[in-house]
Amino acid sequence: MARKKMFSDEEKRNIIDCYISGKSANETAKFFNITEGSVRYILKKHNIPSRSVGEGNSLKWENTDFRNNQIYKRTGNPSGALGKQWKLNHIKKSPNTKGEKNHFWKGGKTKLSAQIKNSAEYSFWRMEIFRRDCFICQHCGAKNKVGERYIFDADHIYPFSKIIDDFKIKSIEEAISCKELWDINNGRCLCRDCHKKTDTWGVNLNKNVEKF
Repeated sequence: MARKKMFSDEEKRNIIDCYISGKSANETAKFFNITEGSVRYILKKHNIPSRSVGEGNSLKWENTDFRNNQIYKRTGNPSGALGKQWKLNHIKKSPNTKGEKNHFWKGGKTKLSAQIKNSAEYSFWRMEIFRRDCFICQHCGAKNKVGERYIFDADHIYPFSKIIDDFKIKSIEEAISCKELWDINNGRCLCRDCHKKTDTWGVNLNKNVEKF
């Protein structure tokens, strides 16, 4: 392929129009039987910004003739994946471990706990704790100020899960009618770090359940 040293203004315009239409520099070079370097030189001289392959493809699909042609070529033709076998060695098959079959199953308590904590009653109880304690951690005294931000939790002193168990709460209706769950005096504002250190924090509760 010989490199042309000189191009007329019309040739340059045609090369630029071809590139602007969505063809890559390489495609434009092949179309005019010139080098890609010549195309890029002309584009640079005329301050035409280069683009990514994705941007070029987007321009092509904006052209109605190109879009219709692509759709026509695909109509009625099978996918390139037809008949191929895919080996997904990274996927490990395992038995169904949902619900009661899972070794972490606790009789639906997790779902009930989520329903309770998403209820309006729980939101009201939580905010009452925060207001009473002025958003100050009752263990370390942490409070939000300039340069210091904390996450606060409203913690049940008599543990939330123990109340559920001890009062045999099985439904959201039973939870709403249980006074012990909503006793303001049974709550305290704790920063997240202090909450994690308490006996009532998730994984610590099972280790200390005999204390209650």
